[in-house]
Amino acid sequence: MTHSNSLPRGGVIPPDSSLISREAPIANAAVPSVAVIPMLQHAGRAAVCVVKPGDLVREGMLIGRADGAHSANVHSSIPGRVVEVRRLALQEGISSDAVVIELGGEFDRSGRPRTLKGWEKLSRIDLLGKIQSAGVVGLGGELVPTHLKLAVMPGKSASLLVANGIDCEPSLSADYALMREKPGEIVEALRICQVLVGAARVVLALGEDAEGLVPEFERALARTGLQCEIALMPSRYPQGNEQLVVSSLDGTRLSGPHAGSVVLNVATLFAVYEAVVMDAPLIERVLTVTGAPVAAPRNLKVRLGTPVRDLFDDCGGLSARPGKIVVGGPMRGVAIASLDIPVTKGTAGVTAFAGAEARTPKEWPCIHCGVCVEVCPWDLVPTRLHKLIQQGEIEQAMGEGLGRCTECGCCAFACPSHIPLVDILRTGKRSRGRTVDG
Repeated sequence: MTHSNSLPRGGVIPPDSSLISREAPIANAAVPSVAVIPMLQHAGRAAVCVVKPGDLVREGMLIGRADGAHSANVHSSIPGRVVEVRRLALQEGISSDAVVIELGGEFDRSGRPRTLKGWEKLSRIDLLGKIQSAGVVGLGGELVPTHLKLAVMPGKSASLLVANGIDCEPSLSADYALMREKPGEIVEALRICQVLVGAARVVLALGEDAEGLVPEFERALARTGLQCEIALMPSRYPQGNEQLVVSSLDGTRLSGPHAGSVVLNVATLFAVYEAVVMDAPLIERVLTVTGAPVAAPRNLKVRLGTPVRDLFDDCGGLSARPGKIVVGGPMRGVAIASLDIPVTKGTAGVTAFAGAEARTPKEWPCIHCGVCVEVCPWDLVPTRLHKLIQQGEIEQAMGEGLGRCTECGCCAFACPSHIPLVDILRTGKRSRGRTVDG
């Protein structure tokens, strides 16, 4: 076990309420009576719907076929009948076709014995095919189809393979809970990925607050013989970002994607395990439901397509009317207007804010204190980018690094004038995208 450097620069330490939920066992959320499953749950184009109203579907059946290299398959999370295929508004103004399935019939997988499949004799093509067919994407936030990250060129190999066990947001504890309950499965998936990418160095990256999980992971690694370092990193947001993890591990300057490095979130690794060893498509994920109004914050294993409103029932309901509900965590979560929004592959958590927490503080003029520059992990000057965007100088802002902004929210969190810097930078990036796309 090693202790690695923290962020190359910047970062913040926001309030963290994950202690409320992190030690409780992962609970199975109720199976929804109606699942609404979008065809867009990944980084590429929406999947092509292959079912129609009236069709009977089985649990785990393909209902959306990947359309293009960066698209991913979509499967039914419940058995039943397709009652509708409709357009659905998702977060941040994105919309997608969605298949509405009414629960009915028998489950093919749930409650039945599962046979573990040997994988060591499978070819590289077969292993990648299983991961691709199962619709596995990066569950840490980027949603890139995982088989693409693992498909290194023939004759080439990765220099570094990282299992990222640092939760993407403060107050979310789903990754921690998954590591606590499934260390053996995560290590087995790491073995599979090491075979695929041929990495010379394998590392499990954990936050300092997860040090208690180290002994169980060491035992799991000893059972398999996988040579893997365990690195503890200071819990400073946004340490879990892929580029920041690699920079902390190899000591190199942060300058964009690191060639030869493959980083996979532990939830993604568990999905790889289920795809290869269990022949199971990605139809559910572990997420955190938290926030002051939530009666019993917890980590739930949830079927994709479950309405957000159902999750609060699994957590004892709401003790007070929330002022705001976001999909995600307190730093990067996206506020939703309707509790009918479904859980997707990218839903790492749902956070409810009390009325006082949800109120937007009064914005004051910039006092040129430079705090936003100090906390930016990407060495940007948010106030300068903010000014350029307000003046409509989007291309100039791109030239000064706007495209490198990950919208982590550190600048807005630290700003004493309460300027919504991350919202402004996000708007600038989106407007530039619309201009480029026509």
